[in-house]
Amino acid sequence: MPLIEKHTDSLRGIWKIEETSGELLERLLRKDIYLPYLATLRTERRQQEWLAARVLLKELVGEELLIAYRADGAPYLPDTSLYLSISHTRDYAAVAVQKTPAAGIDIEYYSDRVLKIRHRFLSPEENAAIDPSHETEHLLVHWCAKEALFKMIGRRGVDFISHLHICPFAYRPSGRIEVYETHSLKPVFYRLAYQVTGDFVVVWSEAE
Repeated sequence: MPLIEKHTDSLRGIWKIEETSGELLERLLRKDIYLPYLATLRTERRQQEWLAARVLLKELVGEELLIAYRADGAPYLPDTSLYLSISHTRDYAAVAVQKTPAAGIDIEYYSDRVLKIRHRFLSPEENAAIDPSHETEHLLVHWCAKEALFKMIGRRGVDFISHLHICPFAYRPSGRIEVYETHSLKPVFYRLAYQVTGDFVVVWSEAE
């Protein structure tokens, strides 16, 4: 079953992918549109992720909407004024839909591999603020937050260390954090929320 939250201006859901691609496709109506693209996806796992996002979107908004992609690969909903963000990780798909701009969501399965790549996305100040007693979890929240922020600003040439910033926060299994980007002419601040579970970490934008 999907985990779904609905608010006045935003919708958010996480789908645990337990179905085959065929079973997911049966939940959708526009098979003639989907089948040609599915044929280009070489693995069952990739097909499952692609279909699960569309099934989840349908569950969230109550109708089957087509998802298109911009030149940079960002998804959007051409037939509505809603703002969309999608993320996948091992066995899960996540979708966020907002009435206001700057939608962003990122989900990552729980793994300590983030310890090996921290230098790729953390500034020295951010790295120094990581809680050593919850190192993996704290790092994963930072990583997902920067991925979500990257999707929200939707620009090319963004550097995760010099342009995307996480304000220091004490680690908790869930909460809200302040982030900002300096790729624009002046810093732009946003508020994100996050949840840490035994299987995954997810971070999402909060609609204004």
